Amino acid sequence: MSSEIERAQSFVQRLLANPALQQFSALQREEQIIQFLNVNAAQLAPTLTVDPYFPGRSWSQVFGILVQAIFRVTNQLLDPELRSIIGEEVSFAFVPFLKQQPYNEGRIREQVASFLTGLLRKADARRAFTGAYAALVFSSVDRYLDDIFERKSYIHFELTKVQRLRMGKEEIRGMILASLLLKPAIYVLAASGSSSGQERVAGTIQSQFAEKATEVLTRQLNLLPEQLIRSAVNSNISFSENRFIEATARMAAIFAARCRSYHPHMRVDRGADSPDKSWLSIARRNYRFYGFDVKMLDELYMIAAENGW
Repeated sequence: MSSEIERAQSFVQRLLANPALQQFSALQREEQIIQFLNVNAAQLAPTLTVDPYFPGRSWSQVFGILVQAIFRVTNQLLDPELRSIIGEEVSFAFVPFLKQQPYNEGRIREQVASFLTGLLRKADARRAFTGAYAALVFSSVDRYLDDIFERKSYIHFELTKVQRLRMGKEEIRGMILASLLLKPAIYVLAASGSSSGQERVAGTIQSQFAEKATEVLTRQLNLLPEQLIRSAVNSNISFSENRFIEATARMAAIFAARCRSYHPHMRVDRGADSPDKSWLSIARRNYRFYGFDVKMLDELYMIAAENGW
């Protein structure tokens, strides 16, 4: 490792050691550090482009070096954590309900882990995965699912009658979590640019691109059912554009957006709305902009309000 890379990693590790960041997921911390570098470029450049840091380098070069250092440091935690989530949190027991062929969950997990490890070398894929990954890390779907199945209201109807997922609650849970896990899979086709870490809305791709991505991914992830791949890909389409996208895709889109800035231990001021209720209230007012299913938001809002979330 060159001395320049060592200096970059040392600087990044000091930033990541900030106690205020420790409660966030690995990708949330990474995103916040990149945003910090962007916002404070004018103040940081005079210090970091001279001794003892990166003398002779321009700020754009220093920024690129630091971002790569952030990726390397984050991956030391992300890689084993992601494999743990794939191996222990996301059940693929729903696969036999959708794909009539020999089923080997171990091989499926390995194929998904290998695919994501390669995909997440792309900066844009990492940023697109930040919210979905936080939703998985903080088990955000789980606490709503019991209420959804007890209510047997709109979301339950969309999952079981419209999408026709003829399986139990645990298998449907696995389908939603797997859709979150593979949400950034569209970047297997999308060119990787210099992601700024700015928020992206749910409807980032058109249906025509989604079809092409689904074809490519169905070949690449050949152990997975096409229904899952479509759900993951379609979680990046606006519901306003396509009213027929899967309920699991719509759920993944909402939870990924909610958890992008999720703060697991946020303090709530007296008289203020709880965090989920507040976010869902804003999302309901702006559902067209974000491409969400407003009826899903309405039901999730009621659940959050009743539970004080």
